[in-house]
Amino acid sequence: YSTYLGGSYEDEGFGIAVDSSGNAYVTGWTASSDFPTTAGAYDRTYNGGYYDAFVVKLSASGDNLVYSTYLGGSDWDEGLGIAVDSSGNAYVTGSTDSSDFPTTAGAYDRTYNYGGDAFVVKLSASGDNLVYSTYLGGSADDVGSGIAVDSSGNAYVTGSTDSTDFPTTA
Repeated sequence: YSTYLGGSYEDEGFGIAVDSSGNAYVTGWTASSDFPTTAGAYDRTYNGGYYDAFVVKLSASGDNLVYSTYLGGSDWDEGLGIAVDSSGNAYVTGSTDSSDFPTTAGAYDRTYNYGGDAFVVKLSASGDNLVYSTYLGGSADDVGSGIAVDSSGNAYVTGSTDSTDFPTTA
């Protein structure tokens, strides 16, 4: 199959993953306030700031949006990498300049660090809930560009940073 995906303005897909049933998971960014979303999706409202990230699960036959949701805050947000686990949860990374990007209780970092932060999100299999969502970055520009997930559900993120204070481990 081949299909268009988007609204009436600019839309760009950056990451794609496929589950064992052949469903395609796509992330990117949209400047379309009418980007197609689905009933029950996590966020059906365009949040502004020029563009929002989006996450879409497209059926294996390519003829149905299983779910489609915006993901972002009031400034720019872009989804750049996506992975899927064996339960159908989507793991998304990208970059945001939104100080109100949606984060979840207990997340690693719920505070915007300025300069553009990477983000890491685990979206439920039904696309209606953020299992977790966190900023990842330091005081300068940080971008999450690739993500993978292992059989235990651990997310592995790669990208770039201009932050001398990017969080590291001992």
